[in-house]
Amino acid sequence: MRNPEQVSKEVYYQLADLFEISAIYYHDGRIILKARPYLAREEALGIMNRRLKQSGFEGAVKEDGSGLLIGVREITTKKWPYLNMVLFAATLVTMFFAPAFFEFNLNFLHQPGIIMERVQFTVALMLILLFHEFGHYLMGRRRGVLMSLPYFIPAPNIVGTFGAVIKSRSPFTNRRDLIEVGAAGPIAGFVVAAIVLAFGLWHGKIIPSDMSHGMRLGDSLLIKILAYLVGGNMPAGYEYALSPTIFAGWVGLLVTMLNLLPLGQLDGGHILYGMAGKYQGVVAKIFLVFMVILGLKWPGWWIFGAFVLIFGLRHPPTFNDALPLSRTARIMGYASLVIFIISFIPVPFMVS
Repeated sequence: MRNPEQVSKEVYYQLADLFEISAIYYHDGRIILKARPYLAREEALGIMNRRLKQSGFEGAVKEDGSGLLIGVREITTKKWPYLNMVLFAATLVTMFFAPAFFEFNLNFLHQPGIIMERVQFTVALMLILLFHEFGHYLMGRRRGVLMSLPYFIPAPNIVGTFGAVIKSRSPFTNRRDLIEVGAAGPIAGFVVAAIVLAFGLWHGKIIPSDMSHGMRLGDSLLIKILAYLVGGNMPAGYEYALSPTIFAGWVGLLVTMLNLLPLGQLDGGHILYGMAGKYQGVVAKIFLVFMVILGLKWPGWWIFGAFVLIFGLRHPPTFNDALPLSRTARIMGYASLVIFIISFIPVPFMVS
């Protein structure tokens, strides 16, 4: 068995809502838990077995004078994550061929240098998404929270993807873990997105602005700061040409900003609940009203707000909300707030 302390945390987090666990031991390659079920015995054991099997464990139960002894060991045969791999490959394809979804043909491939541009965009955006998702995954492993590998979502849209999702296979037992796991992804993705955007601006071309037609991308405070640091004051009537890396960095910042909205089960909802507890619901309602107002400028806010409402604005409590936050958790929470503010784009897309 790998690190017994790490495994015991993973197992505990999976079973803490099913059993009152009074002791945990490690013996002969197994984690032994002394437990009493909160639910009916057979119901609790049925849920336990399903969770353990999905996470690569198997359990055996013995009666004890004061409850149950649950022995858990890792299943040695590892399954390849075929679905994750197929979705990852499919998303690479849809990112590369995203322009074809609007032209309904492959004529764009005949443009000079387009293949290298599509490769640059695909690699840059995928790196941002990978760092975001594996920030969650690695922090979850550190805190003993079982996390799935990321599921990338291919899509026939302007960027070729709806991003990626990662599933928590065990509950969060305290607000510290909620903040650290929730914030690790946006922070990691933000750093890579900022680097990609700065690289794109550094190598970008300045061209005369054409406000007569077409779609324009909105600016965040960070984009304005990076553009100033890289190119200084932009002459009136000029702008950066939209290169593959600039666009990938812009999309990465947009994804980070949307994930940090303080709503429900989004990363921002996790972080805000960890920082503010029950007041997260109040902030979420206020922000939803703000999104309705912003929707007058960009209707996409209405669509996103409706999607979030389906899953709920309020964040559920953890098992132990009373556990004090660590210094690291607070720093990560405040850092996420700063990232959200400087990445926020009130009107992501403008048509002129």
